Amino acid sequence: MSTRPPDNNTGPFDHLSMRYLRQALEMPHPTDEPYVLNDFEYRVVRRTKNLVLTLSVLLGSLGVLAFFLPQQNWPDTFSTTSISILGQPYQLPLVNSLYALLLAYLEVNILLSLSGWGVKMIMEVCQFPRAHDAQYERHIQALADETPGKSRAGFFRLGLDPYLTMPRWGLPIFFLINILKATFTMLVIQLVLGQFLDAYTLRQTIESLSVPVFAFWNGWAAWQVLHEAQIRVMAPTTIREFVHELHEEWGKNDQFSPIIMEALQYTCILTGPVSYAHFLLTETIVNQFGLSADAPLKGHFTEQLRTLPLPVRHSLERLVVFASLVDGRLSWSEKRRLRILRQRGFLTYSANEIQRISTDYNQGRGLWV
Repeated sequence: MSTRPPDNNTGPFDHLSMRYLRQALEMPHPTDEPYVLNDFEYRVVRRTKNLVLTLSVLLGSLGVLAFFLPQQNWPDTFSTTSISILGQPYQLPLVNSLYALLLAYLEVNILLSLSGWGVKMIMEVCQFPRAHDAQYERHIQALADETPGKSRAGFFRLGLDPYLTMPRWGLPIFFLINILKATFTMLVIQLVLGQFLDAYTLRQTIESLSVPVFAFWNGWAAWQVLHEAQIRVMAPTTIREFVHELHEEWGKNDQFSPIIMEALQYTCILTGPVSYAHFLLTETIVNQFGLSADAPLKGHFTEQLRTLPLPVRHSLERLVVFASLVDGRLSWSEKRRLRILRQRGFLTYSANEIQRISTDYNQGRGLWV
């Protein structure tokens, strides 16, 4: 039996979530297969996502209404301010801008609270990290210490405590950037529609379209955070079991081990943006097979495949597909590289099969390749 979850938070959602967590900690967790969410965990994760996404979308809509309605009811309060610069007068919407900044500040902090609760709910209901990744903190610190020259795409590597007990500056910037994306989207729409509509109609149209646009970007940002949290829960055990299986079968094979890092380079794991799942996969493989992450690589992965026996090629195919999917995102470049392997006869998985495997993994049913 696991210990009860720590009751060290008093937020409005924490008391509601404790009954789910205490039920979850009484349930057995499988340790003999890649991580799969059980029915209870899947139900709680789904409900958590739905609640956070719904509230985030509503927050985006309410933020737009809170911005435009006061300007309509009290136009004098939001009138422009005359400022003289080098003797030239300018009319600047200072009050309007300050009010927008205030709303953005409030919205970012509310999104932080919502996403923080959602992430903690997902991680605690699945007993993560204590039940699945004993070295989680070290892995995160290693990611944070990556050299500045490497790509650091991703909001969880911007000085943020990944467990989200107290967000710092990484996630706020992520949410703020998404608010700026929504603002930029509306500016583009305004420029386009301004060619066809008069000023009054344009203003009414922009106010109406702003509601779904800001709601969409808020929902997208919240989904990104919750998706990353779920992947961090599922990845460690999934990776350990997969790499252990590979090592049991090919650990002593002189043709398989030397080309493993070539396969990871081909999938851009070693050269592309650093993610938690890819970092953990690389470290696990290096340790399990006794490889060197800094060893020089030959390149030309597809040409090297031609010289290998069919069983070795099939296992490398599994590794490439697994590495492409384990971070929960199948990017355009990954699809392109898989398509090249398929065209050259090295990949037996169809595009539909890979998409189905990816969908199953993202829905908590495991990554089976």
